[in-house]
Amino acid sequence: MRTEAAALILSGVLLASLTACTAAPAVCEPVIGAGSGAATVDAAGEVGETPEVTFPTPLFSERPQKAVLVPGDGVIVPTGGVVDLEVSLFDASSGELITATAYDEEQEPLRTTAGEAVEGSTTPLFAEAVQCAEVGSRIAVTGSIADVFGAGTLDPGLGIEDDAPVIAVIDVMQSYLGRATGTPQLGAQGVPAVVTSPEGVPGVTIPDEEAPDELRTHVLVSGDGDTVAESDRVVLHYTGLLWDEKTVFDSSWERGAAATFPAVSFEDDPEGVVPGLAEALVGSTVGSQLVVVIPPEDGYPEGQAPATVPAGSTMVFVVDVLGIEE
Repeated sequence: MRTEAAALILSGVLLASLTACTAAPAVCEPVIGAGSGAATVDAAGEVGETPEVTFPTPLFSERPQKAVLVPGDGVIVPTGGVVDLEVSLFDASSGELITATAYDEEQEPLRTTAGEAVEGSTTPLFAEAVQCAEVGSRIAVTGSIADVFGAGTLDPGLGIEDDAPVIAVIDVMQSYLGRATGTPQLGAQGVPAVVTSPEGVPGVTIPDEEAPDELRTHVLVSGDGDTVAESDRVVLHYTGLLWDEKTVFDSSWERGAAATFPAVSFEDDPEGVVPGLAEALVGSTVGSQLVVVIPPEDGYPEGQAPATVPAGSTMVFVVDVLGIEE
């Protein structure tokens, strides 16, 4: 039985760290190699459902290693790809479950970015283990608590040491782009200029002029993926700025976590976005980057804006459309 405290370990990192993103190489190079220890793990049951896991105890490995328990038939997760996982984490000494995701379609899975962990990453072992994995696969990976969460990050009250050996059984559920990957387009007058860093993070320059009084959407990068339909649940990175103050009021890039929103106004769905952004998302294509200028009448109704957005503000959003949840 997992304790309530242990169950909170993964829930606290469901918005997992999304690290710097680069285009996938021609040949995917795994970060963690195969190993005989991980190959002794057995996990019965369908991918996406809570597995029945057995392995010889104690099970130790000098370095992280992984084994594919169930091959997938989906796309290969590239370096920098955003990936949704269901995970069960076990004490490799005793075989006891430490914590797990919900394995429930109604609840958010664990989301991370595939690739070698960088400073500040959460669940780095999972991020490294799923690079080059196929969507639909189930893999086992060995490591330590420090490999999973980073050294010194867990509450000492949990009584789990950094060097405690662990086994993770990971189901690779879905994969999305890590950044806009389409074809760059020419700029346009009357919208902010956007320059993207090598890591894919946009820098935005708002012109020193009066804000436009109508909704403006300009495609900065044109993707060739699926087209977003109304109410689709869209996976995206975004930065929101105030035109007059020229300051950022919200950014998924700054949080290090891609977000998911339905492409619909929150007037029609409480989980939705402001009307102007919903209008811009519908009809966009996966792999695109958009800059959207939203006048007050297409933004937050009076009294409903967050404290970071003054009443009557013109907002600017830069959005990378990374995928559509199935």
